[in-house]
Amino acid sequence: MERSTSRFGRIALAVLLASCGGKDDGATKGKDDATVGPQVAPLAVPTSGVDQIKRMNFVYGDGYPAFDKATDAYKKKELDEARKLAELSIAKDPMHLDAHYLLARVLGQAGEHAAAVDHLVTALAGDYWRYGPGLAKDTELGEFMSTPHGQSIATLAGKLRDDYAKRIASGLWVIGRRSSFKWPKDPGVQPATSRGELYAFDRDSRRYFRLTHTDHKVAAYVRAASGAEIAILGFDKVNRPKLDLPSTFAAVWVQVIETKEWQPVGKKVALGAAREVSVGYGANDQLIVTVDGVTSAVDQASGKLSKVETPPPVPRAVLTIDDGRLVRAADGIMAAWSGEPATATSLKAGAGATIAIPESGAAAQASIAVAPGGARVVFATAVDPCAKTTAPSLYIADAKTGVTRHVLTARSRFGTRWLDANLVAYEDGEGGVRVWNAVTSREEVKLDNKPGIALDVLSLSSAPSCKQTPVVVDPVGAGSADEPPLPPEEPASGPVTQPN
Repeated sequence: MERSTSRFGRIALAVLLASCGGKDDGATKGKDDATVGPQVAPLAVPTSGVDQIKRMNFVYGDGYPAFDKATDAYKKKELDEARKLAELSIAKDPMHLDAHYLLARVLGQAGEHAAAVDHLVTALAGDYWRYGPGLAKDTELGEFMSTPHGQSIATLAGKLRDDYAKRIASGLWVIGRRSSFKWPKDPGVQPATSRGELYAFDRDSRRYFRLTHTDHKVAAYVRAASGAEIAILGFDKVNRPKLDLPSTFAAVWVQVIETKEWQPVGKKVALGAAREVSVGYGANDQLIVTVDGVTSAVDQASGKLSKVETPPPVPRAVLTIDDGRLVRAADGIMAAWSGEPATATSLKAGAGATIAIPESGAAAQASIAVAPGGARVVFATAVDPCAKTTAPSLYIADAKTGVTRHVLTARSRFGTRWLDANLVAYEDGEGGVRVWNAVTSREEVKLDNKPGIALDVLSLSSAPSCKQTPVVVDPVGAGSADEPPLPPEEPASGPVTQPN
C-alpha cells in the first residue's frame, strides 16, 4: 500500500508541474516544437492569384531599393537589418511577394513561426509556381518546415497547387506587361525586355495566375499540339542605331516550358541578333524557329540549331521589335486566299452557307477561328493599317446561315480565340482583351492592362503598325500615371535563390 501511494504521489506531482509549467518548459519549447509542440489548426485556403498584372511590378516598384538592400543584408546574415528592410518594402508595396518570402525566411529562423506563416501564405497564393515548387528544398526554411506551422504550410501549398492547376486548365492564357515598355536611353546595343510574362486569367475569380518566370522577358508563345509544353520567345537586348535606321533585336532567345509543373525544359536557346524571328511546332512537336528567313529545327537537349528546308510551321508566332502576329491556318474554313498577310472575300465553314464579308469586303486570315462544334465563325475585316479614316471590324457569323453580327470596330489586330462554343476572346486595340458571348451578344468580361496585354504575341503597340510611320510608344523615362520611375532593365534579384 505504501508503495502504491508513493506512485500516485509521483503522478500527481508530474501533473501539477505540467499544469503550472516547469523551469525547463520555456527553454525547450522551441526545440521540441517539431515533435511535441502544440498542434496548429489547418490553414484556410486563401484567394489564389493576383487581381492585376501590375502587382508583379514589385520587381522595380516602390519597394525595390529597400528590398535590394534587404537581400544584401540577408546574404551577410544580418537578419535584423534584413527584417527591417523587408518590412519597409512591404509597407511601400503590400504585394511585394519577394519581400514576403524573404521576411518569412527571417522570421522562421528567429523562431517566430506563426508570423512566418502569414508571409508565406501571401507569397504562395500570389505566385505559386515561383515559390511553391522549391519550398520543400529551401534549406533556409528547413527547420521551420519541420514544425507544426511549417507542416501546415506544406499542406496548404498542396491545396494551392491543385487550385492553380484547375484554374490554369480552364483559364484564358494571355501575355501581359508588368509596366510600360521603355526604349533604352542611349543608342547602340542596350539591355531591354518586353516586360511581359504569360498568365492564365480565371473568369470565375477574375484573377491572374502567373505561368512563366523569365524576369519579364516573354514576347510571344505557342503551344505544342500535345499540350505538354509551350515555347516562349523573348529578348534581352535591342540595337538602336544612331542614324535614322530601324531598331532590331540584339539578343533574342527561345525557351521550352512544360505545362505540368511550369518548369523550363532543356536549355534556353540563344538565337542571336535578328530583324524578324518566329517560333512554332512542326510534326511530332518538333520545335522550329526562323531567324531572318533561315529556318532551323531546335534540339532541346543541346540547344543546337539544325537548318531545315521545310517551310515554317503553322501556327507560329512572328515577332519584330515593333510588331508581331500569330500566323495560323483558318482550320475548318473554305476560302480563296490571296496576298500577304492572307485575306479572302468570302468564307464557308463545312456544309454551311457562304459568309459574305461586310465593310472592306475581305477577311484577315489571322483573325479567323471556328468555334468548337463548328456553329460559329469569328473574323475581322482586312484594312490597310495606314488608312487614317478606316478601322477593321470584328464579326461573328452563323456558320449555317451565313448571317453576320458586328461586335466591335477598332484599330486592333483582333487576335481571337474561342474559349468554348459560345465564348470568344479578342484583343480590342485599347490595351485590353475582351470575352464576348455569342449567344447573348454581350460582353462577359474585359481584361484591362494598359501597359500591354495580348493573346499570343505582345507587340509594342496594341494597334496594327503602319510601316510608313514609327510605332508610338511611351517616351524614354516616362511611364503610366500610376507607375513610379523605374531603374534601367537588369535581371531581377528574386526572392533569394532557392537551392535545387
